Amino acid sequence: MGRRTILMYHRVADAPFDPYSLCVTPGNFAEQLEAIKKSADVVALEGLDGRTSRPQVALTFDDGYADVLQTALPLVEAAGVPFTVFVVSGMLDHTIGFWWDRLALMLRGRDEVEVDLEIDDRPLRISLRGGRAGATALVALHSRLRVLPLATIEATLTAIASQLDVSISEAELARTMTSDELRILSENPLATIGAHTVDHMLVAGHSLSEQVDTMSQSKRNLEALIAAPVRHFAYPYGDGDAFDSLSVKAAQQCGFSTASTALAGRVTRLNHRLRLPRRMVLNWSFEEMAARLSAWRAV
Repeated sequence: MGRRTILMYHRVADAPFDPYSLCVTPGNFAEQLEAIKKSADVVALEGLDGRTSRPQVALTFDDGYADVLQTALPLVEAAGVPFTVFVVSGMLDHTIGFWWDRLALMLRGRDEVEVDLEIDDRPLRISLRGGRAGATALVALHSRLRVLPLATIEATLTAIASQLDVSISEAELARTMTSDELRILSENPLATIGAHTVDHMLVAGHSLSEQVDTMSQSKRNLEALIAAPVRHFAYPYGDGDAFDSLSVKAAQQCGFSTASTALAGRVTRLNHRLRLPRRMVLNWSFEEMAARLSAWRAV
């Protein structure tokens, strides 16, 4: 049986500021597609079955950034390869951007960070100076905030902005798709739309009903927009702390064919279809991508 690997992307963009390493430049993305196609068949998630002797690779994009349509789509069309986009349904038509992008803009380049917060009834004081103060604070705040409800995160961002005496800028260069853009993307035969919850909630630790709610609502909303079934799901954040056994049960109850994680590895016959591993791709050249594929034993 052929080797099977799912690759995880987020954005294809020449971003001047990329603190989370989510961006691959258009030039490198084109080279990566060339490197993948040289050694593997690029297939849709539905076609990832391992029944051929040739390795198979599936491309996925998380979150629903607008540059997937604007920049990635022309490149995958030129390469003639399918891909799946996991969309946070509640972020469609919102111009403000994801909370983590706005937090990064507030802290960008800061050599002093002084904040005294109470987050979810727990105090957090950050007092940092030096050239990496903003970057260090970003790591600490992101890990603390991601487990919280969106309303609490937004309230905390407001408090941080007030204490740092900055505005909460819209993440214009990291905006999400509009509903119209999603429809355009969905009409492309190479594109498959998947769900990624309503608000990118970290689902682990929530009740089964809460997890089913955000998964099923995201599924329904997307299906209504694109007038097609949504069969695939990806757990927000996707690491080992981001989902649990109830998450897998919720994805099953929602009727998803697959659910993807951010856990590293190849897809084998031992993998549960609702706990599929993926490999995150960074901004690598053709040579770097070829070396990674080989090291991962993807080809």
